[in-house]
Amino acid sequence: MLSPDFDWAKHWERPDAETLEEEFKKCVKLAGSKEGKNNYQDCGSYKVEDTPRGMYRLFYLLEPKGIDFSNMYRGELFSFVSVDEQYLVKVSLFEYELGLYFLAQEDLIDKSEGVCVPSAWPGADNKVRLIDPVGIDFFEMIKKIVEHEFEVYPVGEFKV
Repeated sequence: MLSPDFDWAKHWERPDAETLEEEFKKCVKLAGSKEGKNNYQDCGSYKVEDTPRGMYRLFYLLEPKGIDFSNMYRGELFSFVSVDEQYLVKVSLFEYELGLYFLAQEDLIDKSEGVCVPSAWPGADNKVRLIDPVGIDFFEMIKKIVEHEFEVYPVGEFKV
């Protein structure tokens, strides 16, 4: 499903097709405690186009608990990982804007010189520096899901 050429049209034709929300939830889970995050290395980032909607979408899909908004200028809100825990996404605020920081296990990252110019602000690095195509597709999926409009409440056509 992470493949860019996945046939979504055929998927939706099935009478038992799961919703996009259900499919996404099968691919990710909230990250546990902060101890395990040291096993990951930075490999890219993304600045979300619409901070309020992007945050709502992530809250709606992942239902994180106990988010600390005490530092909204710069601070990590929560993290989630792929089901196999190969990839981690830090959901953060940077100068009040929503940014996603992508991390992966060290053996999946291209460490050759000049591959990636990391930076503090999300989206300023020149590319996701992974050697694993599944990881690249995973992070592309995250970018698409955070920009995708969801029908949250069918009554009143509330979409976010």
